[in-house]
Amino acid sequence: MPSGPFAHVCMLVHDLDKAIADWTRILSVLDPQALTEPIVRYDGFSSGADQNMRWATFVANHSAEIQLIQPAPGTPLGDRLAAKGEHVHHLCFTTNDVSGSLAKLAADGVQVLSGGATNRDPTMTWQEWGWVGPKSAHGVLVEVAAPYESHGDGRWHAAGTRL
Repeated sequence: MPSGPFAHVCMLVHDLDKAIADWTRILSVLDPQALTEPIVRYDGFSSGADQNMRWATFVANHSAEIQLIQPAPGTPLGDRLAAKGEHVHHLCFTTNDVSGSLAKLAADGVQVLSGGATNRDPTMTWQEWGWVGPKSAHGVLVEVAAPYESHGDGRWHAAGTRL
């Protein structure tokens, strides 16, 4: 798990394997510590209408992480990638109370997407997340997620109330 609530920067990419190789070269010079843990990687991950995406995250227990997503063609993220090219998709912050944090943000006038509803993936039922819209975050989509951590096995695990 990243060292603080600012968890990761996520980028949409055309070729996950190439992006991993490119970011490995970059991190080997700028943040070698981010290469000491196995990359967390999921192939065939699904989230709502975005089915069969591939993604990987460089684990950084000392700072924010780099996450890369290769969406499947014909999905909402695949269409976005085709239209806009490779780009930063979102910033992620973790909190022990995802739905409560989204409700507080909405009450304060922040654009919260899907009415504050949160998401869960069937393969990681402990992981909950929702979204702050780009209108309130000056063009950036913000993910609000439950804390997570790596156990060195290439997968994410619940971090409990670490924050």
